[in-house]
Amino acid sequence: MTVQSNDQIAPVGDAAVREMVAGVASIGGAEGLMDLAADIAAGLAKLIEQVAAAEGRTAVDVADELFHD
Repeated sequence: MTVQSNDQIAPVGDAAVREMVAGVASIGGAEGLMDLAADIAAGLAKLIEQVAAAEGRTAVDVADELFHD
């Protein structure tokens, strides 16, 4: 699965993310990458819960809308 954007500056953001991940990998190795993934997942879950609360919906409904296949 890939994240796609029609934003004209998306390539700059993609490059920044790749640089950050490479830095984490070089410093923390696999453990650092696992920590980063866990932190990102926790942050995403918190944001989904906040959106759900603001919209009076369940977090599952918001997540389903965001990640609809």
